[in-house]
Amino acid sequence: MKKLIALLLAMAMVFALVSCGSSSAPASSGAAAPAESAAPAQDAAPAQDAAPAEDSAPAEATKTDTLKVGLMVHTTGWFAGVDTPNYNEFNAMVKFINDNGGWTVGDTTYTLEAVCVDGQSDYPALRTAAMSLVDSGVKFVVETNDFWVNSCADVFEDEGILHASAYCVSNATGYLIPENPLAFTGSDGTVGDYQACFAALHEYYPDVKSVVLANDDNGLSTESLDLMRSYAAPYDIEVLDTMVIYPGDTTDYSSYAKQIVDSGADAFMGNGSPDAYGNLLKAVRALGADTVMACAQGKPISMLMEYAGEKASYNGFSLGTSSREADQAKNPQMLNDLVQVVAQEYGDDAAATFDGAAANTLYMMLLMMQKAGSVEPKDVAAAWTAGGQVESIYGTTNIGGTETYGVENHAIGHPRPVSVMNPDAEGGWEFKDWIEISIP
Repeated sequence: MKKLIALLLAMAMVFALVSCGSSSAPASSGAAAPAESAAPAQDAAPAQDAAPAEDSAPAEATKTDTLKVGLMVHTTGWFAGVDTPNYNEFNAMVKFINDNGGWTVGDTTYTLEAVCVDGQSDYPALRTAAMSLVDSGVKFVVETNDFWVNSCADVFEDEGILHASAYCVSNATGYLIPENPLAFTGSDGTVGDYQACFAALHEYYPDVKSVVLANDDNGLSTESLDLMRSYAAPYDIEVLDTMVIYPGDTTDYSSYAKQIVDSGADAFMGNGSPDAYGNLLKAVRALGADTVMACAQGKPISMLMEYAGEKASYNGFSLGTSSREADQAKNPQMLNDLVQVVAQEYGDDAAATFDGAAANTLYMMLLMMQKAGSVEPKDVAAAWTAGGQVESIYGTTNIGGTETYGVENHAIGHPRPVSVMNPDAEGGWEFKDWIEISIP
């Protein structure tokens, strides 16, 4: 929180609009030429085969056009560690679609043009970035986490731009609200990830009967306790009244680890970043505790283990995917294809940390365009709020969120993978399976 306050006081910096989509690293300033359409792959399956929305088979295209799609994430500053993968994966999706012939809506096949801006991990700069996207003429924007973008949602709402957060950390941030009819989210977010964590505890750690929630000060609040308890109730798991909240910029987790151990809970659960949760686990183990760690986060567990260290990496799991060849048969094919694009464009290390939230958020927009037969934001929003099921990059995905967020069908629930620490397995962890999720 201290860092957030400091950032809020920073002067808004003027920076150039960046058109992106190449294999180069994200730039924080300077202009680049608009992304060129890549040549269609010769033997790749059409993108539409992956998952057109129900009742939305594309009509035979007779026209071609270009469709600008915006991305507003932080590729510099303290939040870049979270958002750089979103940048990579969003642009991998753009390339995948274009290489497979573009995206057909109605009688028009569109080449996607990515327009990316950097929020610089700073609220004033983020608002400047939002306004630059408006100036670029985009009608659709994929955004960073909700606690950032609720501060500038009005910029897009006022201009009639459909915008969707790649990840919602709470159902109480003021982002998905009736006053933002064009705001959506294209991943499970915290509520879906916690739902998956309780199911995973029941499946892989059946002896766990109590959980203490542990998160940074940008995550869960006491307002979410009832929701967490509703997810735990089917498995007879108690969620303690006590919550362990640590500053997002802390580097010393020892006192928070002690709070976890002193709570007496069988497991601690939160959606902290891999570095935070890895260091928190390390601090818990340093106190001699074997408490189960449930990380409600989609980054691969190997990232978390790098921070925890080999000796501490046991009795824990995350909701990370696996790009290992031996595990690919468990993944949806489209996810595997996108991992390959990320590897080609950004390297094997980037592919190994694939999460897909921003890529899936863009894909949801594209599916809803097909369903609406239109690229007008209000039509696409109406198609999304009509609900139903689609096949996203994660598999069968349910549109919902009415009860959770208080707005009808502005969220989705998609399957979540589970990776479990196992010192005897390759790399010290094993990829289990996918858990079905539905956001009420």
